[in-house]
Amino acid sequence: MYKKKALTLAVTTLTSLNAPNLNAKTHQDRVDALEARVHELEAKLEKALDALDAATSKQAAATAAPAPDIKKIDQKVKLIERKLEVEKETADAKWAKLPKNVELGTQGLKVVSNDENFIMYLRALIQADGSFYMGDDQASDSTNSNGDGYVDRFYMRRVRPIIEGTVWKWFDYRIMPDFGMGTTRLFDAYLDFRYFREASLAGGKFKAPVSLERLQSATALPFIERAFPTQLAPNREIGFMLHGEFDKPGYETHFSPLERNKTHGGNFPMFQYPDFFSYQVGVFDGSRNNGNIDSDTNDSKVVEGRIFSHPFLNTGIQPLEGLGIGIAGTWGQQNDDQLSNYQSPGLNNIFVYNSAARGDGTQYRVYPQGYWIWGPFQLVGEYAFSSQVVANQTVKNFITNNNHELTQSDQAWNVTASYVLTGEENTFLNQGLRPRHPFDPLSGNWGAFQVAARWSYIDFDNDIFKNVGTDSKPIYPFADPRRSVSDATTWALGINWWLNPNFKLMADYSQTSFNDGAGIYNQSGALTPVIASRETEKVWQTRIQLGF
Repeated sequence: MYKKKALTLAVTTLTSLNAPNLNAKTHQDRVDALEARVHELEAKLEKALDALDAATSKQAAATAAPAPDIKKIDQKVKLIERKLEVEKETADAKWAKLPKNVELGTQGLKVVSNDENFIMYLRALIQADGSFYMGDDQASDSTNSNGDGYVDRFYMRRVRPIIEGTVWKWFDYRIMPDFGMGTTRLFDAYLDFRYFREASLAGGKFKAPVSLERLQSATALPFIERAFPTQLAPNREIGFMLHGEFDKPGYETHFSPLERNKTHGGNFPMFQYPDFFSYQVGVFDGSRNNGNIDSDTNDSKVVEGRIFSHPFLNTGIQPLEGLGIGIAGTWGQQNDDQLSNYQSPGLNNIFVYNSAARGDGTQYRVYPQGYWIWGPFQLVGEYAFSSQVVANQTVKNFITNNNHELTQSDQAWNVTASYVLTGEENTFLNQGLRPRHPFDPLSGNWGAFQVAARWSYIDFDNDIFKNVGTDSKPIYPFADPRRSVSDATTWALGINWWLNPNFKLMADYSQTSFNDGAGIYNQSGALTPVIASRETEKVWQTRIQLGF
């Protein structure tokens, strides 16, 4: 700006020099006037240049003066930046303690830690059932002591809160009590160290690795009650088990970090499916047939093992990809063990041991098993053989004596077929079917429908009904054929409506015929020696199920 003024002044000066005073009369006068004018302009120019220098110096001083202030501002900025860094580190530390993922869905409430080392599921199973008997009040057979007069009823079959997950990346756990049938009991409580899929170690209380249908989740059952072979196997065991799963060579499965403890279906079992080959072998306290042990009463232990394979997995033979076959077995020594009763599909006792009968000796079981799944079709088959030494005991002076003893060999088998009418893939594992279109009638969606049929049989060793008395006054030290059947045959039909993956309605009809198992009373009300056959059990059963 000052330079512009100086330039303007110079131009003005030059212009003035070229413009003589027209009022001068002589040449000398004009020269004198011009000289005077030049001196005047020189003075003004010098004054203007002095002003310009002063202004420039003032501007330079003004520019240089804030330098100390800029340093202070820079320091403040750095302090603010550091403060923000500290606040961010503090916030990040707080967020690191919060879950990375909290999800509520078909698998319940899932919580995953920020580092993915901790996983927790909160789940539940509720089954509200009803049983309604037909032809169980025939007045013409009022002398029959068993098989009639069943009570139609509603009841809570299973009420199970479930907590399961992983801690420190490799350690799985599961806790599952049951409040069904008016009782409280612990069904599952175990830890499973799964660093290697090929060799994992589990300890605690869990399903015995024996019966195939027992290993199927209660939420996925095609019928309300399991078949007879499951009753010749232990239900739950307490002990330690080594188990592993192997992929078919060349078809290795690579699970992501969050799937390292899952099956292909996404749950946390110790019996993975569908693997090319899997095994389980363990040492347990030894639960009786159909037993759910809570604590042992002696030093005897039992070894249980199972192998299972899907031999056609990844072969390209689509109809056989879902074929699984295996075999399980147990061996151990019983020592004055209590024996379980056996039940019909309607949950009525059909075989009851003498109160003095105990398991006391070698026991073993053999369980060949398999299933075949092809699209919506499924076929499940299982055979069970159980052998055990049974003794009639008395205790005198704290010493147990075996009054009578024999080896009891029982067998059972089951064939169950099911078909999904709506075309979904049938499944043996996890929670069950997953409808392609969950129930929403206003949108034309009705869920999935499944039909099922079953044939099951159980046969008890005839020697167990040994009579050590007379024909007129029989004495049965092991089991009374007037109270316990010698065999039972069941056929059943069922339909299941999966409204969505979590909610299912079931309706079954089963009919079970028996040999023996009933007595006849005389006119005086005394039980006669006559052995009759128990009335055929005809029962409709319903279930409302919520599982997640």
